[in-house]
Amino acid sequence: MAAEATEIEITTIGRRTGQGHSIPVWFVREGKSTFLLPVGGAGSQWYKNLRENPTIKLNSASAKARLITDQQQVDRVVGEFSTKYGASDVRRYYPGVDVAVEVRDS
Repeated sequence: MAAEATEIEITTIGRRTGQGHSIPVWFVREGKSTFLLPVGGAGSQWYKNLRENPTIKLNSASAKARLITDQQQVDRVVGEFSTKYGASDVRRYYPGVDVAVEVRDS
């Protein structure tokens, strides 16, 4: 996955249905990690799915997600998003961000 791409497709396992649910999301790359911010924070459906089952597919590669709830770490990810996408767009699309997700390359 190219770091300069603007979106990737993620697939999570539905916590009620057990079915895969896919959605395009913004991301940032840092070293061997891909960081994601759920637009709705901890209330986002795909984030709730990851709390139940941390298996995630980025494009077509499966991995385990690490949920980030420490606000300092979340703020650092928000800063990376602001650098990549622009601070005004990040503020507009991600108000009150309280969580982030890290997916490490295997």
